[in-house]
Order: sequence, then structure tokens, then C-alpha cells
Amino acid sequence: MRRSLPVLLVLALVQPLGAQQAGLVAADGAIDLNRFYTADETNAIMAAWARMYPELTNLYSIGQSFLGAELMVMEVTNERTGPAEEKPALYVDGGLHAAELTGSSVAFHFLEHLLRGYGEDERVTRLLDTRTFYIRPKFNPDGSDLVLRTDLSLRSSVNPVDEDNDGRFDEDPANDLDGDGRILQMRYRGQDGEWVTMSEGIDDDGDGRFNEDGIGGLDLNRNYPRNWEREHLQPGAGVFPLSEPETYAAVRFLSDRPNVTGIVHGHTSGGFVYRLPSAVSPALLDERDLGLILELGEEYTASTGRPVRPSSTHPTNHRYGTLISWGYWDRGIIGWVPEYVASDSWVTDYDGDGDISEEESRRFDREELGGRYFKEWEAFDHPQLGPVEIGGWHRKYWGQNPPAEMLERETEMQLHWILHLAEQSPLVTVAAPRVTPLGDGAVRVEATVTNDGYLPTHLTVRGHVGSESRDGGLADQVVAPPVVRLELDGAELVEGAARTIIPHLAGAEAFTGVVSERSHTVSWVVRPAGAGATVRVVVDAGPGGVRRSEAVGIGR
Repeated sequence: MRRSLPVLLVLALVQPLGAQQAGLVAADGAIDLNRFYTADETNAIMAAWARMYPELTNLYSIGQSFLGAELMVMEVTNERTGPAEEKPALYVDGGLHAAELTGSSVAFHFLEHLLRGYGEDERVTRLLDTRTFYIRPKFNPDGSDLVLRTDLSLRSSVNPVDEDNDGRFDEDPANDLDGDGRILQMRYRGQDGEWVTMSEGIDDDGDGRFNEDGIGGLDLNRNYPRNWEREHLQPGAGVFPLSEPETYAAVRFLSDRPNVTGIVHGHTSGGFVYRLPSAVSPALLDERDLGLILELGEEYTASTGRPVRPSSTHPTNHRYGTLISWGYWDRGIIGWVPEYVASDSWVTDYDGDGDISEEESRRFDREELGGRYFKEWEAFDHPQLGPVEIGGWHRKYWGQNPPAEMLERETEMQLHWILHLAEQSPLVTVAAPRVTPLGDGAVRVEATVTNDGYLPTHLTVRGHVGSESRDGGLADQVVAPPVVRLELDGAELVEGAARTIIPHLAGAEAFTGVVSERSHTVSWVVRPAGAGATVRVVVDAGPGGVRRSEAVGIGR
């Protein structure tokens, strides 16, 4: 059967979007951080920032969503100190799961923090001079826009799925029965006199069930190729790995950027961070990498007071096909899934007992938020069930996400740790070449490459894995080793290779232990043709960055 888009979805997406509104960005670059933005508004704000901060930003699309929306990424670095692709980089996204809006808000707040902080905040300035950030606030623009415009909930993509196997697609979503713009809870008395509670709606397809085939049904974070599984083991996985344009764009983007050193993949809720291992048996994760991961996570708990938890805890009962699992096994990258928003963390503990009661939540909503998030139960004549009541908490903005008025407080507390992760990257340097005359008109040129960063240039033990080469070393490593090139002007190379692959370099961390040397020296013999001859050394260390030495004269 041909999959057509549901009427509700079409109506939501043809409405005029708020992106054309003026005044979203203040003259100093500030935005309202206590607000959830549509994809169109998000793109308009990023475009305004690109105009305001041309030396720091590069805004571009990396593909199109299922419905054709541009998948926008903002690249942030100080271009005057080197191009983005030549610096260690951190990738930050949000909004893969449609109703998990806070992930987009954290990415957006982080983006604003970088742009407004450059030149004012010493830490931000230092990072943008030496690192790059790739920020994708709206991973899934179709889904988040549908959530914001219709109040429907869906897991990820709006790509239609026949969830109830009746040959029709997305024909029984939840419904706003009382027309108040919110889809809340609906309850009625069952035969035993107890309340039966469900999402507000009707049985649209007449099969005796309510809201069982809503919009979409795919889970984009089960669609990645590493340890992907079919629907019988992993519901929502899609028909094949990377079947969805949003996930394909992510993998293509990260694969094309060997300078990426970490992934922050923002979700909600729960108030913790999922760490590796993910989507595999925990026994498969190297214990040395686990030690490194645990150490990096300690800073999150120290700065937020929230825990770090393994994404996978069982040898077979785990998720399949997640982004951070692909990032680790295929790219050697440590990735994180923050589940932003601790339930009721914004509510005042009025009686000081350390616990937030239902009454305290109700009181806070009434007194501080004008009663916007709890609706008293009201009678409604349901066309199929008869007398019901509609009301309760607007859980989308009271649990899955915080109330908009409390949003900035939640996003602000995440910024330090994201900056901290960027600071842990490898970071190579190369000293000026040393030139030693050899007495026959030739000179020996030596250059020393050093990793001054925390992580090794291979990032993880997994990143160092490769096949055995003919000389007994390693080839085709998960993270490619550094390459050193000698650039000559007015001279010829007598001995040595103009392009030399050197071993990976250790960082300051004490966990992986695969390599021990933080520096490596390369030597060449060069014969200058005249007095103006020079040499320069260029190092491409992938996640450790690209560095160029100064040009040194070698002429006679």
C-alpha cells in the first residue's frame, strides 16, 4: 500500500511558520533561552548569527529530512587561527527524538554561549582559537515541528509506519478532543470502578483501540549500522541501516570529518547521562576504554550533581543500532547521550523534606506558572466511550521537557561539561625544523611532533585497532595515524619520504596505555639548490588537528 502523509501532518506543516518573525536575535546576539523554537525559527536565528559572527561561523546543510527540510549544521571556530577541519572538533546535536525538545535547546544555548562568549570569556576564546564545534540543533526538524504545532507525540521520524498492522499508516493518532490546543490525559471508570487512563483521543480507525497508530513509528536512534537489528529484535529500527535521510546525513557528516573527537547526542528525560557501552554486550567494551569513559563522566556528576549510567548492561537485552555505538566501534569516538531534565527539578520543595509531592508540584504550577501545566479534570462526552474526564499534567512540558519558563536553568547547567569534553581532545604541535649541515652541501632536517592534549591521537583503545601490515605494524586503523609531510621550496629530497606515517601519540590520560610516547621525531636529508631554499613541516593528526611549522631557510 502506498504510504500517504496523514491529514494532521499536512495541515501542521502548511501553516505559516514563525521563522519569518523579526526580532528573534537581539543586537548583542542574545536570544530568548526560555522558549522552544521551530526548525524554521532555529534556522532563521542561525542565519542571523552567521551574519553577526562571520569570522566564527559557517552555516550549511548536510542533507534533507524525510519531508525535504534542510538539515542545518553550524560550524564554530576562529577561522583566523586555522580552518575548522584542521582543529580537533566536538559534535553536538539535539532533537533526534521528536518530543525531546530540550536536546535542541541545549545545543542552541551552547551555540549562543560560544558566539557571545568569544573575546569575553577566556575559556570560550581559548577553545574557539584551538578547537572546532559542529552543532546541529534540529536533528529531526519534521518531528519536532509536528510536536510543537499539533501537540502530538511521536518517537522520531514522520515517515509513516503501520504500527497496528492493519494495512494503513498513521491513521489513529491521539486527538485534542476539547480543542484547548493540548493533548492531555483522558480517563473513565472501568467495569471494576477503577479509573482507566489513556492519552486524549478517539478510536479513529474503528478497531476498538485508541491512539495505537500515531504519526511515524521509526526510532532514528536504532537506525545506525553498528549492531543494527530487524524489527523483531529492535522495534523502530527501519527497513535497513541508515534507511532514513537524517541518520545517513549524520554518518556521512561524521565520516567525512576525521577531526571529530567526541559526540554529545542530546535527549530527554531523566536527569542523567548514558555512557558507553551501548547496543552491545558490556563485556565487549575494552576495560581500558571503560576507565577513560568513567573518568570523563566524573566531571558531569561533579558539575551537575547528576549520575552517569551505562547504556547497555546486559549481554543480549539491550538497544541496537545507536549513534554512539557506531561512533565508538567504527570511528573510535567516545559519545554520550545526556538525558536532560530531572523530573520536577524546577519545583520548590516547600516543606523542605527533600521530596517533591504532587501537591507541591500543583502549588508551584499555580503560584509560579499561572496554572499553565496542570488542567483540572473536566467532564467530556466522548463519542465512543460516553462520559469521560480530560485533564491532568501536560507531561510534554512537565517531565519530558521542563516548562518553557524553566528551560534556561536546565540548559545552562549542561554547558560546562560540554566545554570540558572539548578540552580533553588530542592537540598536536610541531616544532620548527632543526637543520644540521652534513658537509657535502646537504642538510639534515628534523622535526618533532608532540601531542599536548589529554586524549591520545587514536582517541581510544578501539581507535588503535587495525590489521597487521607487512612490516609487522598496523594498517587500516580505526583512527588513522598522524601523517607528516615535508614541503620543500628550492631544494630536493635526498633521503626520507616526503610523506611519512608516524605512530599514534599518547596523551596525558593514564587509561588506554596502547602507546606511551607523546612525541615523535622525523628526519630527512635535503639538498638546497640555492640560498633561498626553505623547508616546512605539515602534520595531519586527524582528531589531533593539522599543524604547520614555520618555514626555515636551508640555503647555502
